Amino acid sequence: MRETINGADLRRMIISAAAAIEINKQALNELNVFPVPDGDTGTNMSLTIESVVKNLAALPIGSTGDAARKAITTGALMGARGNSGVISSQIFKGFAVVATENKNVPFTAYEFAQALKKGTEIAYSMVQKPKEGTILTVVRAMAEKAQHLARRKKEVEFLPFLEKVIAYGDEILAQTPDMLPVLKKAGVVDAGGKGLMFVMNQPNN
Repeated sequence: MRETINGADLRRMIISAAAAIEINKQALNELNVFPVPDGDTGTNMSLTIESVVKNLAALPIGSTGDAARKAITTGALMGARGNSGVISSQIFKGFAVVATENKNVPFTAYEFAQALKKGTEIAYSMVQKPKEGTILTVVRAMAEKAQHLARRKKEVEFLPFLEKVIAYGDEILAQTPDMLPVLKKAGVVDAGGKGLMFVMNQPNN
């Protein structure tokens, strides 16, 4: 039973996520109708996460976990573009904050849940007038599901836990057109939320 993911796992997940966003960025651009239909959500999310990858790649061999956490946070913040990029950067920041506070690598399911919660809180705080039916709704829903599945610091097999969190995120994403009229009118799900699910749905074993 695997109960944790380590720093190498997280790095691989980030690199895979960057590739997935890059491959699918045009599809995300075409979904982009909110807050304005400027067709750049995929491009912005790709630039944001690619900045994280570049910062990680620039780390010297033997760098500590603290250096990696700083690279992730700095890369996300410096590379953030547009609403989706800024919100994504704050979600990454949540993971770095929790990792620093707990000084615990690898991550357990409990700590992963705490990181999602912290990222959600930071992301919401950065948006002046949060709208439901967006990437914010999707990450909050996953954070709440993760909290429910890992309420205490107890042994939880990580991969089944993550699969349930992701499945719930996909479920909420599918509901975004019912939350935001502009999405329903266009017949699409939220582009930022879809991008977030590409990030979450990466190989982690």
